[in-house]
Amino acid sequence: MTEANLKRKESARSWISEYTRVLKLAKKPSRKEYSLTSKVTGIGIILIGVIGYLLKFVSVVIQNYGS
Repeated sequence: MTEANLKRKESARSWISEYTRVLKLAKKPSRKEYSLTSKVTGIGIILIGVIGYLLKFVSVVIQNYGS
């Protein structure tokens, strides 16, 4: 085998071992943890939407005021 093929195989083995290590550490979140994550994500989405709406509203007011 060529050196490039050996490097590719070693790289693949390394990636597989790292991937397996991550899967062994991963766990299913508890119901409480999942609920908290959902609430925080929802609040974040709503907050970003409100900020976007306010910026758009201010932009429209400024444009209409200048006319």
